[in-house]
This record gives sequence, structure tokens and C-alpha cells, in this order.
Amino acid sequence: MKTNQKKAMPLLTIGGIALILFIIEAFSVATEKNWVAKFDLRWIDAIRSHIEPAKTSVIKFLTNFGSAEYVIIMTVILVVILFILRKFVVGLWFGGTVLFCAVVLNYILKHVIGRNRPDTKNWLVSETGFSFPSGHATASTVFYGLAALFIIFMIRQLWLKLVVGFVGLVIILFMMYARIYLGVHYPTDVLGGFLFGLAAIFLSTGIYFYARKPLQGLLKKMRINDKSIV
Repeated sequence: MKTNQKKAMPLLTIGGIALILFIIEAFSVATEKNWVAKFDLRWIDAIRSHIEPAKTSVIKFLTNFGSAEYVIIMTVILVVILFILRKFVVGLWFGGTVLFCAVVLNYILKHVIGRNRPDTKNWLVSETGFSFPSGHATASTVFYGLAALFIIFMIRQLWLKLVVGFVGLVIILFMMYARIYLGVHYPTDVLGGFLFGLAAIFLSTGIYFYARKPLQGLLKKMRINDKSIV
């Protein structure tokens, strides 16, 4: 139990900080603070100053891998695989975190904040719904971030942990960049999705380390042998 607590506390701390930062940003967006407009204009100008047809085609294709639809499908597939491997607790944790935080909570937050998207004349793809927080940024951060974190806890080599973390971060940052480039989100939208996603994965993982043993004990009473070891 003490080992689990040692693993959980840093994760819960990071998740708590990310959540506080998200709340501050969400409040700033909702109340239209001056820094929000300045931040958005600066990054929009930097990212959208070089729009090229070939580059746009590639980004349009790759951004699909951060959509809620893709993330839902991949999550279901991974959960089924984990269940087949009898890693029931990990499967429930992973699937529950992604689907609840990246899909349900993101949808609720969008409607609570109610921020409209940027001017449609600048869009390079068609989109619907509200703008904050970015669904692609949230889904990518939760899905790829949680997958990377899971792998990091599975492997022992420090250099490999760093590689996995770096690859996961690059994927997330690309999705954030792509949504701004395509003109369908403000930079503060993708930043909000990133912060909320970070809060979700770190808080969820911290809770997982506390809840894994009791859940395995409950499953054992039901004569279900769980092999989740992370």
C-alpha cells in the first residue's frame, strides 16, 4: 500500500496543478480576459502565416487520429484486448478515463463555456459545436497521454521511458497545432484541452494506484482472477 501511495501522490499533485490551471484558463475564456485575445492572436499569426495545399492535405488526414470517434474506437479495441489478457482493472481504468473525461466531460464543458469557434471563412475543414476546450486536444491528451503513461510504468529502462514520453508529447502537440492551423480552434481552446487532459490522466492514474488492490480483492471474491500488475 505504501508503494502505491508513493506512486500516487506525485501524480495527484501534478493532476491537481493542471486542473487549477485549466479552471483559471476556462474562467478567463468565459469572462473574455484581455490576455486571452492577445494570446490567441499571437499564436494564430505564428501558426497560420504559412498555409500550403500539400501541408494542409497531410494535416487534414493526420488530425483524424485525434478525433473523438477514432479515440472511442481505439479505446474499445484496447479495452477488449486488456480484458482478453485478464487485465480487467487496467481495462476499466483506461476505458473509463478516456470515455468519461475525453468524451462526456469535454462535451459538458463545451456547453457550459459556450464559446463560439473562430470565423468560418478561415476554416480549412468543416466542424460543428462549441470551441472550448478543443475536443481533439482533449481526446489526444487523454488517449495518447494515458497510453504513454501506462507504457512508462511497464518498462524499466529510463531512456525508453523518455522516448515513450517524448513520442506521446509530440503526437499531442501536433494535434494542438493542427486544430489551430486548420482554423477551427483558438490557441486557448487547444491549451484548455491539453490542461484538462493532463488533469484527467494524472488524477485518474493517481486514483488507480489507490484503488487497484481493493478492486482486485473484490474481483477475487467474485472468482475473477485479475492480472493487472501496473
